[in-house]
Amino acid sequence: MKTSRIGRPSPALIISIVALVFAMVGTGYAATHLKKKSVGTAQLKASAVTNAKVKNQTLTGKKIKLSTLGTVPNATHATAADTATTATTATTANALPAPELHVIGAPGQPGFEEGAQNPALEPGTPFSLVPAAFFKDHDGVVHLEGFVKAGTGPKAFTLPPGYRPASGKAQLFPAAEAYVFGSNVSIGGKDFSGAVYIGGEAILSGITFRAES
Repeated sequence: MKTSRIGRPSPALIISIVALVFAMVGTGYAATHLKKKSVGTAQLKASAVTNAKVKNQTLTGKKIKLSTLGTVPNATHATAADTATTATTATTANALPAPELHVIGAPGQPGFEEGAQNPALEPGTPFSLVPAAFFKDHDGVVHLEGFVKAGTGPKAFTLPPGYRPASGKAQLFPAAEAYVFGSNVSIGGKDFSGAVYIGGEAILSGITFRAES
């Protein structure tokens, strides 16, 4: 019976085994002995880091090159967002109707009293005067306008309810030499509610006050 002899490994096999051992030892060394943050972009091959190798929420904005990002969906709408509130307000404001102007002596409006009137201009005067009138703006402020001349008494006209100063009050406007009375004002048994009193002639333009509530 012949005894089989184990042949000596060939030189090529020995070299392969040694290379494998060095490769395994080197990988283990790198995994246990590499310094923290010692691997950077210079050590990474192109496309070495893939989506599957990146943990969610580990990349921050500082690590992202903004110039490489595409356009955000609906970016046009986002660009216009800063002015949306202002535009909405402006549209609403434009939609408000103009305050109604009440001209004294016009049909359906309060008339002059005690002979008061809009002064007449000399013939040939190249302009006309604004007639006596009043309106209330959207903030609840009443505006008087026009030029009025008193007649036989100081009372020029009477403002209707809702267009008068506060109830029980009277307001003096020295520059126009005019008094404007609120509702429920009685002097010597005479009702002055809503009355506009002037001294001779009065420029009403510029007289404003908050309407009674």
